[in-house]
Amino acid sequence: MAVSVHTVVDDRIAKYVNRIKEQRHATEAAVVRELIDGGYEGVVRHLHARYQRGEFTFRSVADALGLSVRELYDLFERQGLPT
Repeated sequence: MAVSVHTVVDDRIAKYVNRIKEQRHATEAAVVRELIDGGYEGVVRHLHARYQRGEFTFRSVADALGLSVRELYDLFERQGLPT
């Protein structure tokens, strides 16, 4: 499921988005989606590392990400992260 989001970003991020947009001949939305996806993947990796260190249970990682346990297994598998 996709949602539409309207947001304001600071000047340094806007400059980056515009530069990448011009380099790749991409839309602003595509560049922003890529940034958001990268940030989300970073959060997933961070939570996974804490799970691996025993700081979080698998269930608590799923809850933090708003996922079911099954969805989290699938996400970790797609990203090549061990469970």
